[in-house]
Amino acid sequence: MVATRERLVEKFPTLPATRVALLALVRHLRATLAFERAAAAMERFAERYPGEAEASELLQEAGLLRAQLGQDQRALALFEKVEKNYGAKDPQRAAIVHWARVDLLPKTLPDDQARQKHAIEYLVRHGNKGGPGRRIVAEVTVAAIEWRRACNQKGGLMDLCVTSKPAPIDAPKRGKPPTVTCAGPAAQSVTVFPRDRQLADSAQRRLKQAIELGQALPPVEDPWLRMKVAEALDEAEVLVADRELEAALAVRPPTDLNFRVEDYLQYSSKASDRQKYAAQKRKSEDSRRRFLDYWTKIREQSNDVTRRYEKIAARKDSARGAFAAAARVAVLVQAQVDTLLAAEVPDGLGSEEAIKAYCGALRDYTTPVEASATQALEFCWERAAAFAYTDASVEFCGAELQRRLPRAHLPQRELFGWMAPPPIEPVSAPVQVEPPLTEE
Repeated sequence: MVATRERLVEKFPTLPATRVALLALVRHLRATLAFERAAAAMERFAERYPGEAEASELLQEAGLLRAQLGQDQRALALFEKVEKNYGAKDPQRAAIVHWARVDLLPKTLPDDQARQKHAIEYLVRHGNKGGPGRRIVAEVTVAAIEWRRACNQKGGLMDLCVTSKPAPIDAPKRGKPPTVTCAGPAAQSVTVFPRDRQLADSAQRRLKQAIELGQALPPVEDPWLRMKVAEALDEAEVLVADRELEAALAVRPPTDLNFRVEDYLQYSSKASDRQKYAAQKRKSEDSRRRFLDYWTKIREQSNDVTRRYEKIAARKDSARGAFAAAARVAVLVQAQVDTLLAAEVPDGLGSEEAIKAYCGALRDYTTPVEASATQALEFCWERAAAFAYTDASVEFCGAELQRRLPRAHLPQRELFGWMAPPPIEPVSAPVQVEPPLTEE
């Protein structure tokens, strides 16, 4: 029967029965999993009968089959035809088809460049025609790539224009005495790099527009699109908060502090001693004021940014947004603690006992703050493990816990060697093509 239909299609293309035979041939090849031949038959039907109701549907299905067979360029060409077919009579369907091509982007372009080009083309061609949900995803895609491109520093933490490396140890340099700090072996030194202002401002404008669209977004019925929109809106809010995070991390502790006051000098009969005491007191009061101003400022900034991230995590709209927010809270709080501890101890602490007392008091002051960073890391790492989820933020949380608290969180590298994280989505086997399984 299959051979008869194929001969009918080849020999008598103008007969009315040929259309019915070609549709029957498509159904048979699809049912017998002969996907490549089925796709070819679908393309032939769409070419011969472009005005038929089934033509666009079969052409779209042929594109999906070509994509599953790994024939990406052929699939892209078919989807382009489908988009043109739907362009005038069904703009929403055309927009949906255009956006679906995101998984078939040309492999010759870098990922970010291809994704940005696709999203911009979608916005220019279709705008709101594909619905506000897809527009939000496209806007956030473009903005997130612009935000990353605004930072020229490679190797930053989680799309932040920030690098982290171990805090310098107390060591003499060029004959100078060693720099004495209160930093422990796990302390990190954080460096914030400036972003390209034009790209950063453009990205932030797009992100804020996407957030405004999300606030007026009607319920999204498609589960897949609903998940993508939730991820995009969470990413937008995270990146908007990231700008404030980087500003908070750029604040440096005051230098040239000196809290030493020799009280006995005020009772000296020498005027020079009393003047020395007055100078020491002014210096001490100025140092105390500058230190308290610094600590108050960074805690206020930290609390404001932390509240924004906690709001994202509390919504639980997307796993990516929740874990990214938790990881950034930990980065902010821990970096501020490490920066303070890694600063040079004030002048005038002449004895080792005085330095230990100062560092102990500083530790008592920062320990409750540092505990909140550990809590955020544990939330990120343990909840992700419970849901078998991983991404760059989760990997950062796990690495930080294993580095800072190796007894409570044993390093996996030492226990098992290097372990690749589990895939986020199930890995499927390739589609079976001819020859059939029974043929040897």
